[in-house]
Amino acid sequence: MARTALLRRISFYADLDETDQQVIMQIEGREQHFEKNKEIVDAGQEMDSVLIVKEGWAIRYKTLEDGRRQVLNVLLPGDMFDLQVLVAAEADHSVSTVTDLTALSVRPSDFQRLLTESGKLTLAFWWMQVQEEAFLREQIIRNGKQTARERIGHFLLELYRRVLITGAGSGDGFRVPLTQTVIADALGLTPIHTNRVLRQLERDGLLERKNGWILFKDEARLAEISQFDPSYFHLDAFRMRLGRI
Repeated sequence: MARTALLRRISFYADLDETDQQVIMQIEGREQHFEKNKEIVDAGQEMDSVLIVKEGWAIRYKTLEDGRRQVLNVLLPGDMFDLQVLVAAEADHSVSTVTDLTALSVRPSDFQRLLTESGKLTLAFWWMQVQEEAFLREQIIRNGKQTARERIGHFLLELYRRVLITGAGSGDGFRVPLTQTVIADALGLTPIHTNRVLRQLERDGLLERKNGWILFKDEARLAEISQFDPSYFHLDAFRMRLGRI
């Protein structure tokens, strides 16, 4: 259920009691299903609901007039879009699925009511937004200052930890449904250069691509090369639920 995915996500930011958990599990909403590579939100579109991802992956992005695309971030189970509906009528970016996706559509008034039910829930949602902003800051640093090799390593390690929070992934890797074009658009690279760097990382014994999975062969070394420090996840301030996050 989308509510379960959301509860798992926000439980990393607050110790929720049974009452708080019930509030989350009783969120009123309509389940919606979207096919792979389908536009969910168009920039400029009037928004009328908050969507909570239950299953699947999506991307936020903006497109320039000449068709070039910048992927802003990746949406995973438990993520929400778009809280912007609480303060603005129109979306300022687009959202598209990269896999089949199921989401819970919640009316803004119902979501606002949720935020008044519990101080712990309000704090948890606030910390989720703090983390979202931290991800965007890292995206700026990645694309503005890092080499292609550093960008790709950093991006994959970030996604890996986010996937672990959802309860998916394994001890040495995770399934990545993103195409090389999507990764390139997220990191300001070309698909050809992205493929070239990924192959070099494999030759260097840092990772392996197998059946849609990224398997880390030397995660510590890759983190060192990519200057990846997961402190920006802001999980140290809370009791961590997963030992490898």
